[in-house]
Amino acid sequence: MRDIFVRIVLAVSTLAPYSAIALDIQLPPETAVFKPNELPGYILAQRNCTICHSVHYIQSQPPSSPRGYWEATVKKMKVTFGAKFADEDIPVIVDYLAKTYGAERSVGTTKPNTADKPAIVALTATSAPADAKALLAANNCMACHAIDKKIVGPAFRDVAAKYASNTKAAALVARNIRDGGSGKWGAVLMPSFRQLSEAEADILAHYVLSQGDL
Repeated sequence: MRDIFVRIVLAVSTLAPYSAIALDIQLPPETAVFKPNELPGYILAQRNCTICHSVHYIQSQPPSSPRGYWEATVKKMKVTFGAKFADEDIPVIVDYLAKTYGAERSVGTTKPNTADKPAIVALTATSAPADAKALLAANNCMACHAIDKKIVGPAFRDVAAKYASNTKAAALVARNIRDGGSGKWGAVLMPSFRQLSEAEADILAHYVLSQGDL
């Protein structure tokens, strides 16, 4: 019995140092995207759903799912998991999901895409060149970030401090915004914002980095 006890202690002692090692895991950029169509829920889904999970989650749902299933799912995301979108957006998002991924998809609202690649919609607030605050609002950035405190993602001031001495900071932050991923600020996944143009990502990057000067 004592011999068994000694073996257990040795096994635990051998494994213990490794249990304290923090792994820095960085996921690849998101590749799945929402199917484009003219329904207003298309943009709302892009803006809100990928904050918390991949598009793969939607794609994996049963294609025969009725509207009630999608409504219950969207409400669960808001009520149970605290997703940050308005109540009035729920039926709009549900309509898009039911007609694009569920039992009503035969309605035929999806645009044909001759290049076999989904169209990218820039989520800007106006047709004119967007400023930083318009882009922040249009892409729901402040659901996960704040200027001076961590929410889901890091505070903008913390990002600015991290890259303060980096001469390529703006380019790096802009790329991180468009590519998304995890590992730079913990295990929480930041969704990809590939719908933003490089110019729009650059505007956001400069805004984030400027918060360190305040």
